[in-house]
Amino acid sequence: MNLFVRMVVYLTIGVFLLACESDKEEDIKVALNYKQPRQTEYPEANYRYFNQRPVLVQKHHIDLTDFIQKHLYDETDLDENMSGTVMAPVDVQLEVQYKNFTFEHPQIHYESGTSPPFVVSHNSPRTTTVTVPVSVNPNHPSQVVEEEIVDNTTVETTTTHIFLWSDNFTYNTTPTQTQRQTYIDFWDNASNYSWDNISIGNTDNMTWCDNTTMINEITLNFDNVTYEFQGRYCNGLYWTVGRCGWGNEISAFPASVRDCQCRTDGYVVRPLISNKNWGGVGKSCGAPSQTLQVILKRSDGNSL
Repeated sequence: MNLFVRMVVYLTIGVFLLACESDKEEDIKVALNYKQPRQTEYPEANYRYFNQRPVLVQKHHIDLTDFIQKHLYDETDLDENMSGTVMAPVDVQLEVQYKNFTFEHPQIHYESGTSPPFVVSHNSPRTTTVTVPVSVNPNHPSQVVEEEIVDNTTVETTTTHIFLWSDNFTYNTTPTQTQRQTYIDFWDNASNYSWDNISIGNTDNMTWCDNTTMINEITLNFDNVTYEFQGRYCNGLYWTVGRCGWGNEISAFPASVRDCQCRTDGYVVRPLISNKNWGGVGKSCGAPSQTLQVILKRSDGNSL
């Protein structure tokens, strides 16, 4: 008869698994060992080539498999607290397969790794450490460099850089601290560059503006809660930035509207609010669940 235990998976700097049964607890610490040096303050620095766009990880996934037969015992996506639960058999050689996925390419893994074999048993030590070597997928779009053939003529090239924030918001639910911090980090990193296009909305409906003066004024001042403007016209709508809750909102409407309003006719992004009215497309208070986005773009032109 096969026995199974429940393993709770946590990811902070690494991954921590907890195996539990009625009369015994066992901690299995699974550390992620990156093959390339990484830092987190400016995610752009983690990319192989200077002109590559920033990569934002959307999902962390764990598979628990048999080391020999590769049978999948259980799997889980880690939640916003970077934790999840899997069921593990006792006295079987196991391995942990880890992958993460980005917002821009959610079907192609960005980083991955597989642990050496380990066993969860009744007689194993209280704490066991398993290391997963993690490396970047060289075939991920963020790592692919396009080659260009030039035949002694002048070629005008344009490189477009895209920086994206995207997060899922639930009806009648206040944004979490993790969601708020991710949004703050996005604007902090955006302020390091000049941009020439901004889009806001949800995955089904976006609006955009190409007023570079306004866009770069926003990115440089977004963390300043005293910074605000109302009703600047761009691409058919009137744009507004101003404080709503713990930080600034950004919005666009068919008419000039001040910040922190409940409307049914615009595009509103305000995850820093301290209540359930985090914005949305159309209805901005008590909006239905949706994925909000802010996309910044910039283009560099060169002659070869």
